[in-house]
Amino acid sequence: MKIRRDTVFISSVLFTIALLGLVPPFFENAFAGHDKAAFQRLDWALRLYSRLMDLFSIAALAIVLIGLIVTWAGYVNKVRWTWFVMFVIVWGWAFPVLVFPDVVYPLYRGALVVPGFFGMIGLIREALHEPGFARHLVQLIVIFVLMVIALVLPMKAFFWGGKRQLPPPPLPRIPDSNCR
Repeated sequence: MKIRRDTVFISSVLFTIALLGLVPPFFENAFAGHDKAAFQRLDWALRLYSRLMDLFSIAALAIVLIGLIVTWAGYVNKVRWTWFVMFVIVWGWAFPVLVFPDVVYPLYRGALVVPGFFGMIGLIREALHEPGFARHLVQLIVIFVLMVIALVLPMKAFFWGGKRQLPPPPLPRIPDSNCR
C-alpha cells in the first residue's frame, strides 16, 4: 500500500478529523431522547428553543456530511471548485455559527477573559481535566484551527500550478468474440 504525502491529502485528513469532531455533540443533541414529562413542564419558549436546537443539529450534521463528501470525492482529486465549497463551510458556517458566538463575541464584549499566555494554559488545563465551558471552547478553537490549516495548506496545489491528478484513461475496447 502506497501512502500519499501530498498537501491535499494531508488537508483532506485534517478536514475529516475536524468535521468528525463535530458529529458527537450534534448527533447527541439531534437524536437524544427528551424526557417527555420534563419537556412538557418547560416554558413554551424553552420548548421552542429545544426543538430549534434539534433542527439546527440535524442541519449541522447535513453540512458535516456534505463537507465529508466534497472532501473525499473532489478535494482529494484537486478539483478547484471543491476548495471554494470548503472555504464556504469554514468561513460561512463554522466561523459565524460555531466560533463567533461562543469565542469571539464573548472575548470582544468582555464576558470571557483569558489573561495572557498563562490564562490560555490554565484554560487548556481546565479543558483537559473537567468537562464544561472551557472544554467546549478549546474544542471549538482546535476544530476551527484545523479547518483553517486544512484550507490554507493546499492552496498552491489548487491555484498556483500544482500538479493535478488526471482522470484515469478510458479502458481499451475489447472486440466481441461472438462476432461472425
